[in-house]
Amino acid sequence: MRPQLAVLPFLALSVAAVSMDQEASRQVEEVIKNDNFVLSMKHIKPRRRLRGSVETLFAVDFPGSQQKFVLMLDRRSKRVIVETVENGRTRAQHYTVDTLSEVTIVRSLVLAVNQKQPGAHVTLYVDCVSQGMVATPRAMRDMFQKMATPRLQVFRERRYVLEVDSGSLGSVLNRNNCPSQQLQQMQAIEPVVASNEINGIRRGDIPVIHDCDERDNLVIKTLNDLIIALKKLKEEVASQRSEIHYLRELLEQCELCAPGKN
Repeated sequence: MRPQLAVLPFLALSVAAVSMDQEASRQVEEVIKNDNFVLSMKHIKPRRRLRGSVETLFAVDFPGSQQKFVLMLDRRSKRVIVETVENGRTRAQHYTVDTLSEVTIVRSLVLAVNQKQPGAHVTLYVDCVSQGMVATPRAMRDMFQKMATPRLQVFRERRYVLEVDSGSLGSVLNRNNCPSQQLQQMQAIEPVVASNEINGIRRGDIPVIHDCDERDNLVIKTLNDLIIALKKLKEEVASQRSEIHYLRELLEQCELCAPGKN
């Protein structure tokens, strides 16, 4: 990552990369008071120019309130970054996405927004795989309702359409061609995944906000560790199944192993 790009404010990043979307602004304003809604993008291609720079995918701005919600892509460090501005103070958190690189195409990116307080959070799915969640102590609904005259503007990367859904997360994942079996597995673990807080990015120009209860943070960290352990266990089981299948094929092809032969 180029440090000078990492520390630029959102408006500087947006000049060349994003533009205001009036239709998306209207759609987000229609769902902003809901407990849950979903934002998604498809077929996110690597940039040919400015490779290695941080890409702003979309931003929800609350004009005149010093409050924003921004989602960014950092391919070089394999991160999807959630940056919120709360009364002028910036909070930056990230998901680590192992499959992300400077040459890969992201087929689908789905952000499930849960605004119930306490415990508001956003959960990320990249190519149908859950990447966990980050806590949002001040949800977008809170930002909107604290304004004297509530209004918002959505900015997005010009190359991609931002889809806004008030329906179920499952229907959005299904529309993005996620396998039905995988959908069932994700729905089964969703309550656990929704408590997986990702460590915040520490940047020298941004004051880190510590307003989460320490006990809640400990619970979130424990659940995060549990999710990582479950993912590793799933990979080990899959590897063992592959080895058993291979050994079975060898035994079936082995003439000396057949019954009655010496």
